[in-house]
Order: sequence, then C-alpha cells, then structure tokens
Amino acid sequence: MKLLFALALGLLPLGQACACGNELAGTWRSDKDMSMAFARENSRIQPKTEAFLDALFGHMTLTFSSSELHIAMPDIEVPVSGQIRPFAGFDERKSYKVLLCNDSMVVWSARRPFDQDIDATTFNFVDRDTVWVYAGSTVPGMPDLHVREYFQRVR
Repeated sequence: MKLLFALALGLLPLGQACACGNELAGTWRSDKDMSMAFARENSRIQPKTEAFLDALFGHMTLTFSSSELHIAMPDIEVPVSGQIRPFAGFDERKSYKVLLCNDSMVVWSARRPFDQDIDATTFNFVDRDTVWVYAGSTVPGMPDLHVREYFQRVR
C-alpha cells in the first residue's frame, strides 16, 4: 500500500504537466512587433529606452526539449544614449523544471544566465504558439519598465 501511494505521488506531477493544455516544447523566437506594440500602448518609457528595446527585441530564441533549455542571443548593436554600441550575445544550455502548469500559463525554473541562483519564469499563453513574459523588475535600483516580451513558437 505504501508503495502504491509513493508511486501515485511520484506520477502526480507528470499528470498535471500533461493535463494543463500548454506545452513548452519547441523553439520560441522573440516577437519584436508584438513586444514593441505593447510597450508603446501601455508603458511610459523614454524615447531612448524605446529605441534600445526596439533594437533588443526580436533576436532571442528559447528552445525547450523535455529536460533542457537552450537560450540563444546573437551579438547585436543597440543605441545607448544616442550612440550605437555592441551588445554581446550569448548561447547557454541548462536544465529546467516546470513548477506550475494550467490553461493560461506555465511557470518554469532554471538557473539565472551565467549564475547558480534559480529564477522562476512565467510564460503567459495568448494562444498555443504565442506567449509573453513580464520584462519588468522588482530588483531595487533596477527600473521597472512595465513591458512584455512576446515570443512565437516557430517549430
């Protein structure tokens, strides 16, 4: 009986992950147009910040397999105080874990980029192949821009 109970508890997270209706698997690309439309309509950002975000959005890809996340951001150029500056890209692979899954979101955790601390990220589903991530900040000293970065599943 104890063995059956332990087995049921072990399989419970698998049933919840599959039953939620949303799936991370595939490659997601940042959607510059949707992200900037939200920022322009809903955020009060300075023109220099808008120009920076406009150059930044649309390049990152997130690829989820069953256990690994691959984040790729190419080297790009962005405006900083009116001057074009290089923005160093990165390519990182790490494991992730689904913490919560329901009909409107998937919350997953993984190491912070190039760090050992763990962060949780919420994918808010617009439809099966469109999600947004809140790109604001609660870190003291960091500006909270109240923007969303949208991603489209491309495969």
